[in-house]
Amino acid sequence: MPKLKTVLVVAIVSLAAGGCRDDENRRLAEMAERNLERQAQQEIRNTELQRQIAEGTKRLVEADAAAREDMIGLHRDVQSERSELGRQRDLLEHDRRDVANSRNRAPVIAEAIKAVGLMLACTVPLLIAWQVLRRSDQADENMAIAELLLAEINSPTPKLITIHDRTDRDRSEELPRIGDRPTSQSDRN
Repeated sequence: MPKLKTVLVVAIVSLAAGGCRDDENRRLAEMAERNLERQAQQEIRNTELQRQIAEGTKRLVEADAAAREDMIGLHRDVQSERSELGRQRDLLEHDRRDVANSRNRAPVIAEAIKAVGLMLACTVPLLIAWQVLRRSDQADENMAIAELLLAEINSPTPKLITIHDRTDRDRSEELPRIGDRPTSQSDRN
């Protein structure tokens, strides 16, 4: 633009120096002045546009910076959510392994319980048989007591048992036995 001004000024000066008519000179001078005014107005508009562009650029840079900060914040949030999801996934995997281990362990424990129960079921008859065999080797205590009592009863002078001759009087003082009906005084006479 400054070259254009220079060219116009040189053209006006050269025309004026060339000796053209006054009207033409005036007309050219007016035209040059109008062109200069237009250029000045265009420069003012250009300056205003450049100022607006600079302000817009500044706002754009600020908006870009704010957007980048938001994006960084969102990225941090996404990273924290990813780490939380990873932690939860690890916990879920740990729980899944525990469940799988318990599923594998439960049948083994059940089989072990069945085996122990079967062994006990097989051992009980053997224990009973062993007890019977062990008892048959020992002298029968009841038999020995029965023989002793028979010998005592049959002996002319018993040492352990005294036999009394019971009379009617002794019978009336007897204690009632289980299964006997209670007797009243009138029944006894």
